[in-house]
Amino acid sequence: MFDQGLTVLRIRGIPIRLHITLLIFLPYVAYVASSQFSLIASSLGIPREEMRLPPLAWGAILAVGLFVAVLVHELAHSLVALKNGIRVRAITLMMLGGVSQMERDDPEHEAWMAFAGPLVSFGIALVSYAAYRLLPAPAEIGAALVAFAITNALLGAFNLLPAFPMDGGRVLRGLLLRRLGRARATRIATATGKVMAVAFGLFGLLSWNLILVLIAMFVYMGASAEQARSSTNELLRGIPVARLMTDRLGEAYADESPRAVAERLLRHNLVGARVIDDPRDGEGRREIGVITVWDLARQLQGGVAPATVGAAMPVDVPRAHADDDASRSFDVLASGEASVVAVLDEGERVIGLVTSAEIQRALALAGALRAAR
Repeated sequence: MFDQGLTVLRIRGIPIRLHITLLIFLPYVAYVASSQFSLIASSLGIPREEMRLPPLAWGAILAVGLFVAVLVHELAHSLVALKNGIRVRAITLMMLGGVSQMERDDPEHEAWMAFAGPLVSFGIALVSYAAYRLLPAPAEIGAALVAFAITNALLGAFNLLPAFPMDGGRVLRGLLLRRLGRARATRIATATGKVMAVAFGLFGLLSWNLILVLIAMFVYMGASAEQARSSTNELLRGIPVARLMTDRLGEAYADESPRAVAERLLRHNLVGARVIDDPRDGEGRREIGVITVWDLARQLQGGVAPATVGAAMPVDVPRAHADDDASRSFDVLASGEASVVAVLDEGERVIGLVTSAEIQRALALAGALRAAR
């Protein structure tokens, strides 16, 4: 879902994406912000006739400002992650806020990474209110600064509620981690998130608050997904990835056409092929990568396919060694970073592939064996 946004810029190498839901939801946020602005302006004694811009215009400005503040909030998470050696794949701004997609979890620093976002939101609120108090700005700009300060303070406070997957839930898990272990800490944090999501939903329905109902749905689904991911990791932990992989691999030369390779894989019921850079004379054979049936299908269905397999071959396929823990490969696939993990032997040669199908098969068997025990 988060990979569907339009990349509008990069900050510190991190792609910043706008999800379509943000563009759809922005007018509603502007309307709510205009109502808040009118209320604050009225409480400050500012007559509407003295305003240069109508409340709806200020609502639009505040709505855009809010999502800029959300971006800064997410950047705080991401910069702490980068400092701890974690690659950030992207930041996606969507209907209910922002999501930082990170390459992997960092249990040791999770609490601090999660707390960095709300801390920045509180900082924005403090600076905005200080600007209102200290700068000789027109009255309506002062009202906008107060509205912006209140919104960011609420954003920071709301995110600190211990409801996973919000920041507060991650802080809770990070604090419980060393004492209880990751699995139990995750169960507590996600269960708390589900309870709070139900409370949000009921309150939102009773008060006819659409945003709160949507947040409740988002929190409940996020908590459920994280619990499922944690349970899967527990089932797979300690299992070498070689036990899960499929070795239904053929070979393809880099200068072959994608169509010819696709036909061969289909004929022999294979899931992929090692790509060999060699003019077929038998000398200097060099394995340069791997291509899967899904890569070939995307290329052939996308219109004009590359002329050779070497050009169609993905260059960033995640890799794991045969004795690596299978849970790591699951994390890569679950994050959406890739649809396949290449498994290597001691000589760095591709000996198999792990896809979601192999993970599901292993989970079915591991779950059945655990239930039988």
